[in-house]
Order: sequence, then C-alpha cells, then structure tokens
Amino acid sequence: MKKLKRLKPWLEGSRLAIALTFVFSLISTVSKLAIPFLAGKLVNRIVEHRLAVEACEQGGCLEVGSPDFISFFLFLLLIAALIVGTIFRRLFERKRALVGQKIIAEMRKELFKSYMHAPIKEIDGSSKGDLVQRLINDIENVQNGLFSGFAAIFDGVVTILVTIVFMFTLNWALGVVVILLTPLSMVVSRIVSKYNSKHFKAQASASGELSSFVNETLKNSISVKTLGITEDKEKEFAALNEKFRKNSFKATMGASTINPSTRLINAIINATLILLGALFIIKDVNLGFAVFLIGDLSAFLTYAANFMQPFNEVSDVMSELGYAISSFERIDNAIHMPKDVDEGRKLIEDSIDSLKADKVVFGYTKDKVVINDFSLDIKKGQRIALVGPSGCGKTTLINLFMRFYDPQHGKILINGDFAEDILKDSLRKHIGMVLQDTWIFTGTVFDNIAYGKKYASLEEVQEAARKAQAAGFIERLPKGYDTIISDSSGLSIGEKQLICVARLMLLEPEIVILDEATSNIDVRTEKLLNESFKELLKGRTSIVVAHRLSTIVSSDLIVVLKDGAIIEQGNHETLLKKKGFYYDLFNAQFN
Repeated sequence: MKKLKRLKPWLEGSRLAIALTFVFSLISTVSKLAIPFLAGKLVNRIVEHRLAVEACEQGGCLEVGSPDFISFFLFLLLIAALIVGTIFRRLFERKRALVGQKIIAEMRKELFKSYMHAPIKEIDGSSKGDLVQRLINDIENVQNGLFSGFAAIFDGVVTILVTIVFMFTLNWALGVVVILLTPLSMVVSRIVSKYNSKHFKAQASASGELSSFVNETLKNSISVKTLGITEDKEKEFAALNEKFRKNSFKATMGASTINPSTRLINAIINATLILLGALFIIKDVNLGFAVFLIGDLSAFLTYAANFMQPFNEVSDVMSELGYAISSFERIDNAIHMPKDVDEGRKLIEDSIDSLKADKVVFGYTKDKVVINDFSLDIKKGQRIALVGPSGCGKTTLINLFMRFYDPQHGKILINGDFAEDILKDSLRKHIGMVLQDTWIFTGTVFDNIAYGKKYASLEEVQEAARKAQAAGFIERLPKGYDTIISDSSGLSIGEKQLICVARLMLLEPEIVILDEATSNIDVRTEKLLNESFKELLKGRTSIVVAHRLSTIVSSDLIVVLKDGAIIEQGNHETLLKKKGFYYDLFNAQFN
C-alpha cells in the first residue's frame, strides 16, 4: 500500500473523470448482471407454463394459453439491459483510456523534465541506458500493467458488490457459501504474488542493465571493432542476456502459477454450489427465501461465476501489476531524484570582467580529490590554455567554472562575487562551449546551427557558417542549409565540429571554452578548425583544453596541471625556457 500511495498525486487532477468512470462502470455492471436474473425469472415462467400445460393434458382441464404479459415484459427488460450495458461499457472503456493516457503523458513529461533539471553529477553517475529504459519501457509497463490492472480491480469491485445483491435476492444461504469460500482464491493469489515480487524487480533491473550495455556498445561500435574485442563484448552480452533470461523465467513461471491455482479453487466452489442448489430444489428446502426453482439455480450459478471471475481477472493481471509497480517505483524514484539547486539571486547585467578560482578543492567522491588547492585569475580578453596528462583535472575545472559542480572547499569568483550567488542561467548565457563530442540532432543544417538562437535569419546562419569555415561543405550538400542531417547521416567528425563552431559563432558568447575540440579530427580539418577558432576567439576571453599543443602556443597563459594542481604556468616561450614538464610534453609531440 505504501508503494501505491506514491501514485495518489498523479490522480489528483482527474477526480471528476475517475468519478464518471466509476458511474459508467456501475451502470454497465448493473445492466449486465441484471440479465441472468431476468433470464432466470423468464425461464421459471416458461417452465411453470409448460408444467401447467402437461398437468392440463393429463387431468383433462381446459387448454392453457400462451405465456402471459409478465413473460413478455421480462423479455423486453432483458433486451433493454443488454443495450444499456453495452453502451455504458463503451463509455467506461473510453473514459478509462482517456484518464490513463492523460496520467501517463504527464508522468512521461515530468520524468523528462526531471532529467533536464537533474544535476550533472546525477546524470553522469547513472547508466544512460537505464535512464532511457525508465522513460520508454517502464512508462509502457505502467501504461499496460498498472492502469489496466487498476481498471480490472475497479471494475471487479463493482461486479462483486452487485453480484452479492443479486445472489442474496435469489438464495441467501448459497450466497453465504460463495462469500465464505471465494476468499480462498484471493489468499492463494496473494501468497504467490508476494513471493513473485522480488523476481519482477530483478527482471526490471536486469532489463535495464542489458539495455544500457547494448546502447553503450553500439554507440562505441567502431572502437569495439578497432580494438578487436567483439568476442569479449559478445561474451559480456551473453552473460547479461543469461541473467535477464533467468530472471524473466522466474518471473514468468511465478506468474503462470497464479491463474491455475485460483481456477482450481473456483472449480471446487462451483461444484459445491451445484450440489447444494440441486438439494434445495429436490428437497424443496425453505430457509426464508422465495421458492428456489431451476431458473433461479441457473441464474445463481451464473452469478457465482461472475463473483469469482473478478478474482480470476485480478489474478491474471497480478503478474503485470507487479511488474508495473516495480516500473512505477523506478519512474517515481527518477522523478524525485535531486534537482539542480540554484541558490543564486544575482544577474550578470554587463560583462564578465574577471573569473577567479581561489584555493579550490574538489572531488567527484569524498575519498578522491581531483582538484587540489587550485587558484587562477582570468581577466577579460585573456586566452588561457589548460594542458596536462589525462585525468589531471582539466575538464573538471571547466565543469566548476560552468557550475555543473561546485567545489567542496575554496571558491569561484565572478566579477568578485561568489559564483553560488549568481544565477546559473545568467552565468551560462555569457559562456559558449565546443566539446570533443559533437552534438548534431536530426534536422536541417539551418536548424542545427540556429538551435541556440530561436529567430535567427538565414543570412545570420550563413554568416556564422562562413566564419566557422563550414560554408564550403554545407553548400556542397544536396539541399544546402535545408539538408536533413543527423549524428549518423554520414558527416565526418570534423564537419560536425564545424557546425558546432558555427552554432557558437551565431550566439557570439563573451567567454569561449574549447574542451579537446580538435582531438578527434584529421590534420586538414584541424587547419580549418584553427582558422574558425581564430575568428571565434577574437576579442573574447577563452579557456582552451587541449592535448595537441600546437593549438595553444599563442595563448596568453598556459596552465600546466598534474594530479589536480598547477605545476607550471606562463606563456609558450617562458615554459619552454624552463625546460620543465611542459617542455617535455611539447618535445614528446613534435620531436
């Protein structure tokens, strides 16, 4: 029940629709369940009429007429109940679907919103495949299992209550027997479902692991083939696939034991009712109810089956319901993951004249320091380069300056103000980034370049592409700026990078950050990119992270990092004269 309470907020805005669904279900169920009662009474009238005819034939009485008006009226009521039940069943199904789809759409929207507002550390610390699994597969599980399951329970409760009324009207003694014996099937179903819950959770978790592995392997398929580790990946996949198979088998086998066990209990109950009902008719037992005839027994057995049917239906959906509840937990946990808290209140109204790190200490985990006692003062218009071996903290510093993370000790100052006091959006509007990994989405070249500037004109986009040295290859595309491109549309890494630079050219940010922007491209494209970077960095403050030292020799200040600390700093000539770590790095690349 605690798990289901978490679903309550999602139902708040649909109370009226849910109430209407209940009304439609009630009318439909009453109409449907009135049919056996009316049919039983009609059978009684016809049987009584037939017996009267036979008695008259044997006793020599006058001829008995055709069935009376009451029989005809019962027949009309039976037809009316059938029509009304069908209409309101249709209304119930439609309203149920509308409510379910509305809640699912809102849930999907909130989940994606949660991803967009989550801190970078939460996204970095999560499996991307698992996050996608929650947004697609788990949402689908909730849609197919949770709301269908609740609808079956909802409809079943109405059926049970109305059926009890009709059963007690026909024969209260048999009704008591049904009520006393039927909970046995619920007890069996609950015991088996509780046992199976752990298998459904394990299945959902294994599915997320498998999805994440496939997503990451396909994304890096070139590296997999280049490194010759295809067989290793196949073995890893086989292990994860086997784990998923075992968990799925346990969940499926557990689910398959619920239905047969409850149906066996129900069959025993039905046989007991037939035996007792036949005795009531044969012995003409009178326990305070009206005369119990063959038509009443036929109607009662129908009600007994209807009374047990909701329990069977519930047992049928219990497996899907358990799986769906596990999926809902995963979705709800993701929706309530920590938000990216922004306590800043100040806006950067003019320009960023200074960006300063003062004795900054930072680690992604408490037990591992990545940046240690780092201090750097960047003035407006300066070209700063960060160099050093992999893992020395270059990209981490970029994350701190962008406030994707905040330092554990020390401070970042912007125009003399604490970075935490400045709104993150206000800070980031002044900064543009070109990363090692390009981001090209499915759309036209124009849309990709104009992505950060909603109302950019074609002339502005073309000018940005020209400055970025991207106009040449764009104009050779089949439809120029109207060509549909994507991350897998055949563009080279360098061409994608040039589009990303053009995107930044259009925004004209005050501070430019280049994080390994030329590390994955060929020499010819590097020359083009260097020309575009020269244009991009003109008159702007820049922070460049690079392994290729040829791209940063003209920087005003080169900061050499090792193990998260500054070991050298100065311009290119000064550092070469020192013949220290930078000197060794430079000679290793060029000699």
